Amino acid sequence: VFLLVGTVIGIGWQLGHGYTHIEPGLYLATLALNAIPFVLLAVLALFLQVLSNNKFLGYLLTILWFVAQIGFGLLHWEQNLYNYGNAPSVPYSDMNGFGHFLGAALWFDFYWASCAVVLLVLAALFWVRGTDAAWRDRLREARARMHRPAQLTLVLALLAFVGSGSWIYYNTNVLNHFQSSTAKLRQRADYEKKYAKYEDLPQPRITAVKADVDIYPYRRKLEIRGHYTLVNKHSAPISELYVNFTDGFTVKSLVFAPHDTVSADKALGFTVYRLKTPLAAGASMNFDFTLEYAPQGFTNSPEGEFLVHNGTFFNNQVMPQFGYQSRVQITDRNDRRKYGLKGEVPRMPKLGDEKARANTYISNDADWISFDTTVSTAADQIAVAPGYLQKEWTANGRRYFHYTMDQPMLNFFSYLSARYAVKQVEWKGVQIGVYYNPAHAWNVDRMIQAVKDSLDYYDANYTPYQFRQLRILEFPNYAGFAQSFANTVPFSESIGFIADLRDKSRIDYVYYVTAHEVAHQWWAHRVIGANMQGSTMLSESLAQYSALMVMKHKYGAEQMRKFLKYELDRYLAGRATEKLAEEPLAKVENQQYIHYRKGSLVFYALQDYIGEDVLDRMLKQFLLDKGFQPPPYTDSQEFMDALAKAAGPQWKPLLDDLFWKITLFDNRITDATAKKLPDGKYEVTLKVHAGKVYVDGTGKETKGTPDIPIEIGVFAASPGKGQDGKPLYLKKQRVPDGDSTITVTVDSKPFDAGIDPYNELIDRVSRDNRRPVTLQ
Repeated sequence: VFLLVGTVIGIGWQLGHGYTHIEPGLYLATLALNAIPFVLLAVLALFLQVLSNNKFLGYLLTILWFVAQIGFGLLHWEQNLYNYGNAPSVPYSDMNGFGHFLGAALWFDFYWASCAVVLLVLAALFWVRGTDAAWRDRLREARARMHRPAQLTLVLALLAFVGSGSWIYYNTNVLNHFQSSTAKLRQRADYEKKYAKYEDLPQPRITAVKADVDIYPYRRKLEIRGHYTLVNKHSAPISELYVNFTDGFTVKSLVFAPHDTVSADKALGFTVYRLKTPLAAGASMNFDFTLEYAPQGFTNSPEGEFLVHNGTFFNNQVMPQFGYQSRVQITDRNDRRKYGLKGEVPRMPKLGDEKARANTYISNDADWISFDTTVSTAADQIAVAPGYLQKEWTANGRRYFHYTMDQPMLNFFSYLSARYAVKQVEWKGVQIGVYYNPAHAWNVDRMIQAVKDSLDYYDANYTPYQFRQLRILEFPNYAGFAQSFANTVPFSESIGFIADLRDKSRIDYVYYVTAHEVAHQWWAHRVIGANMQGSTMLSESLAQYSALMVMKHKYGAEQMRKFLKYELDRYLAGRATEKLAEEPLAKVENQQYIHYRKGSLVFYALQDYIGEDVLDRMLKQFLLDKGFQPPPYTDSQEFMDALAKAAGPQWKPLLDDLFWKITLFDNRITDATAKKLPDGKYEVTLKVHAGKVYVDGTGKETKGTPDIPIEIGVFAASPGKGQDGKPLYLKKQRVPDGDSTITVTVDSKPFDAGIDPYNELIDRVSRDNRRPVTLQ
């Protein structure tokens, strides 16, 4: 049974991850890796049956062990050395294969397989034959059966078990530092307890970065020689530097102004330096460092996904950062209580907090920087960073690439290296390039077209694209996202390059994600919000809106309902699991279900109500007013003031419902009938219900009254699978609170009808807005 379950799960895992196209050998290997735990469990079940001399008791003990392993996870007993049959997972990437993760899993599988052989030998020795089931008789029989083959097998298996276990311990606990999730949480708590006192103390700002980065993908080694220019932008001298170093990176050298080391907390990566001569207001200083990442051996769980054989991808967070980093604070209320953290659960600064406008929401130690980097990699790979390629050369069997950005950019940059194929086209003065695994060319043209369409829309309706180049780069599916840096967009293989979109009824998410990431070149890399509530509305929600407009013009407004319904369902699911308190969109605190899901719905509905041209004109002016703004950074209040002015006072109730309140509509259609008129037209009668409630952050509801027009629609039959029918009637109109009947006349045979039929409003139930029309 266990063998069968393991095989089924192995096959299901591969089908679910879309790996049916890989080579038969790899397919069998991944199948085996997923089946091994069940093989080991089958051996344990056999041993427990022999031990108990009762088949059903053996099954029960096996099930109890299986349940206990779940409990081990809850207790954070996570070391695989004492969890029978456990091994590190082996994340498979179609781009990077099994990478460096396979070795650790094989060592643990060998360790537990040796244990399983011991159990099998013991089971054979103590197997009851005949009627003598007493332990004294079984021990006597076991001694009699201990022949040389059994002795040799048992000794070799025990030696293999102990020897491999010692090797695993050396790798996971000596060469590497094993930490349970409990220890990691405690470390975060300690960081807050010790260093939150430095949060508001002034630090210099990074104004220029020059870095030489050497990537050794096959050796899994990384060397970074960095040069920061730091400027004191405060009114008083700065006497101390608070520097954060990334765990796992060794500081090989550190050179800056004469200083003393006050404290160096290697466990938490926080060091305090006292400058012998304080940095005067307006003065600058150099800060030079050399870092090395060279992991040895293997770990208890997969680590180091950012540096792999084919598809390295990391960003500047591995480099030194200044000041207390609040993003590592624990936000779970129970965990804070458990680890003795006092005060309220940390949240983003409130909208209107003027002090918080000194920083963007992505960085507290830099504003806009100048950037220059040289990156080297293996001879068969291409390395890419933001900026424009100035020079490429080969030396000592390695490839070098020198990139420079010719204008200020955010202190947010990345490095990628892989065996890339490159497709480049020029589009209206912009060089578009897609860097991809040569076997993954399926969606490259789709991405290029999405970039072209996005640039066309954003250039025409916002401001001209600020760069001369835009590159999309594939990275392994160890993360399932795309991320926008200045003129550079890393893009996970799983959501783009190996996406199967042959079914035309599916949402074209490759096109959509590409349009979203291109939009970030405006929403974040031109205008970025302050570190306070509402900041991610100005980046993520507006990138969502921009991508939706590109999608609408590509596929037509009639085809947007599927995406909007998906976003609505995801928003409703997200708010159901909110641990703190939900905020309205204009005060979002970086919750993805709000700034992505709700943001899509709100801005799409907004352009449909006030007009796409009105909204785009307002966005263009906002980009002109706030683009590349130094501190104090803009916020969602300034955005909403500009939006209210552009929309006009007649739309204040709509803006309140969408942005300033948590509003849930209760719109549904309960019946739809039609009768054919003598002139060939159809009279359609709809019975609808309209309503809404306001919800506070804790979920308490207050009844509201519908006071905005709600769309009523009647539609023809669908022209194909997954497509909406053409609207025969579509109009926004006032609908009374509660139940009402609406009658409209259409020119041809209706198929279905609805209230808010495209799911633009935040409705508590997404599936009851439409229903088929019954002909009388």
